[in-house]
Amino acid sequence: MALGYALTLAGALVLPPERCEFLVRAIPEPQTPLLGLVDLYRRDALPDSDLSRFSAAEREVFLERLRKVREMRYQGITLTREPEDPCVQAVSLIETEIAMKLAERSRWEEADARYKGAWDTTFWIEDPEVQAAFQRDWLLTAGLLHHELIFVNIAEEAFTRADRFLDNAVRRYPKDYEILLAAGALLEWSGSLRWGVASHLKEAEELYARARRLAPDEPAILLRHGIVLEKLGRKDQAVVPLLRVLELGATEDVLYRSRMILGKISEAAGQIPGAIAHYEAASTVIPSWQVAYVALGHALHSAGSHERARAVLDGALSMDMKSADEVLMGWWSYELGLALRFEPLLERMRAEVRR
Repeated sequence: MALGYALTLAGALVLPPERCEFLVRAIPEPQTPLLGLVDLYRRDALPDSDLSRFSAAEREVFLERLRKVREMRYQGITLTREPEDPCVQAVSLIETEIAMKLAERSRWEEADARYKGAWDTTFWIEDPEVQAAFQRDWLLTAGLLHHELIFVNIAEEAFTRADRFLDNAVRRYPKDYEILLAAGALLEWSGSLRWGVASHLKEAEELYARARRLAPDEPAILLRHGIVLEKLGRKDQAVVPLLRVLELGATEDVLYRSRMILGKISEAAGQIPGAIAHYEAASTVIPSWQVAYVALGHALHSAGSHERARAVLDGALSMDMKSADEVLMGWWSYELGLALRFEPLLERMRAEVRR
């Protein structure tokens, strides 16, 4: 019997560090379904179809065991071992992914319960820096997913949750410009709707202004701040960040939109030559997007260049459907805000627990 116990102890003490398993008073506790699923998840070997096997009750058992082992450690009891932080993060991530799938199917109350379980689990991450970083990414990921769901699901339900997650993120990380930008993009979308909340546009501007102070040369922030300032009628202020975008190494879509808004501002002020110059520049940045040609044709007509305006508009009308699709997708990429960063961010979080 003593030999059997010694062998059990020896085996427990050499458990692979990547395994999520408990050791209590030198006796390894039996593997639970949850721990097996966590190990599979960390090896990237857990199919999506098996996520449903992860029960909330099992998560509570996991956290209770974690509490018990930590109490023993705090009391100086030796020969105990607990799952390390990556295991706790994995538990939260699995719960999160279940919640996201429920949200995608509009099962909001079930999703909310799973989100709560995932969030509560994050507080069991022991390293303060790891916990803060994980919670930051968790809130941003959840917010971005629901921003995306606004366009493919029930907008009101998705918006409410996106706003809740991102508002929490802003309160916890007030100097994180990516979070400020994401929260601003959500409010900008709401405030720009004909039936939206008008105050949201002002709130978005304030968030963008804060983000801009933290990252004064980030093109995406400058573009969005300029666009919202223009929407609020503060056109002179809007020109400053939009012109700054032109000086930076911005992506083509950001340059294009900056030129278009600058052209719009110039045209509204009666500065037609300036508007024409911006629209022409935009059309050279992304020649397959029709919007600049339409705006250019209008500006040329206003300037009296009717033949040239007709030629430009004829060219825009003759563009094939592929170009029209590119324009549509290009414009949606702005409306989606930073939601397109959702998948890369979630994948980065997965990679962190699979090292």
